[in-house]
Amino acid sequence: MKSVFAFSFVFLTLVTYSQRDCSNTSTGLPPINDLGPDTYMGYQGGLYPGGTNNPPVTHKNHGYLLGKSIRPLDTLGNVDMENGAIVFAGFGASTAGNTFTQFKKQIKADTLNKYNKCLKFINMTFGGKGLETMEDTSVNWTWNAIRYVILEPEGFTHEQVQIAWIKSGSKTDTIVEFPLQANGIYEKYKSTVIRLKDSFPNLKLLYISSHAYGGYTGEFSDNVDIAGDPAAWHGGWSVKWLIEDQIEGDPAVRYGGPSPEAPWMAWGPYYWADGLTPRESDGLIWECDDFKDGDTGFHLSGQGLQKEVDMLIDFFWNDVSSKTWFRNSGKWTACNSSSRNAAGEPYNIQQPDGQELYPSPNHGVFTYEPGNLKGAMTISVSNLNGVVVFSRNYDIQDGQVVTITLPDVPTGMYILNASGHSGYDRRMFTVTQ
Repeated sequence: MKSVFAFSFVFLTLVTYSQRDCSNTSTGLPPINDLGPDTYMGYQGGLYPGGTNNPPVTHKNHGYLLGKSIRPLDTLGNVDMENGAIVFAGFGASTAGNTFTQFKKQIKADTLNKYNKCLKFINMTFGGKGLETMEDTSVNWTWNAIRYVILEPEGFTHEQVQIAWIKSGSKTDTIVEFPLQANGIYEKYKSTVIRLKDSFPNLKLLYISSHAYGGYTGEFSDNVDIAGDPAAWHGGWSVKWLIEDQIEGDPAVRYGGPSPEAPWMAWGPYYWADGLTPRESDGLIWECDDFKDGDTGFHLSGQGLQKEVDMLIDFFWNDVSSKTWFRNSGKWTACNSSSRNAAGEPYNIQQPDGQELYPSPNHGVFTYEPGNLKGAMTISVSNLNGVVVFSRNYDIQDGQVVTITLPDVPTGMYILNASGHSGYDRRMFTVTQ
């Protein structure tokens, strides 16, 4: 562990000021990669030990060898070059989920056959949920939901996950002082990556990014102490310290030898830059228009998402640990298996459009609009332990709306899955008494 040195008026204030704040164009804080060997409050910069922005040769070489070892796996985790899959998972909250969805969409839209067709991108992010729901050993609903409600309905198993990218934070570390907040996030990251390896035994490579600039987050946003600045900047130090632990041989995050405790870890793209102040290393800036208008200043707009996705694709295309499995090198000629729906039948996963579930919270009766999903479809509802509490087959027509009445179920969070030949959709909602 690193060392730690009147109601209506309030309501109107929140409505008025919880939007993004375009006036805060700089915090004056240095990007960690620009800081290099210099220090901030006694802590050396650089993304990697020694104030550099490149991993040590030994760590880099091990990543290269692990990258070369990636092969398509069947559902039991055995190499299957003909029908197996290389599952690449994305983790984090909505800020990671939005980027990973756009990343996946852009890869799938490739018409030049540049990318490895054996890669299956599975978005395992959960909006509004931070590291505190992933690292606590007494909390299992996140992992049950990821495995039984997200991964398996798409036709894959936990044994097939070999590569992951995560961008997250902590909703319980809200003391925005350095290094207190950074330390709290670092501790949760450390526990989380151990649980990742435990949940996905064949996970070999984990790439971590911290958040982009958080200065435009409105002062009264509910998440200003989580995704605003300096919290977004602190998260970069958390990632740096976690990766340093592994490089320096911390047995708690050992990736080599028998029964490794963690996957091999490295930085993905480092997204933080100080608003409109160009980053020395590459000139990166974050404009207010990179964040959604009408939002609280931390969800990226289409323009901002494109920045993150371009950096993500560029990273995987060029890094020595990833280019052997990310690019279509000519050896990936098989992997023709498609994803399958809950009935075991193949279908083409489409980007869902027009789906709605309302109201939420509800009392066990709600409406689901399938949007552009139509035809033969199975709609099911599961609790967060993966137990199916409702399942029915439908023949969805254009514009059809489905009313679902659940049996007598306890209060809690539930997930709706809609799957068929036309695509797949997933919605989380809450049942109250």
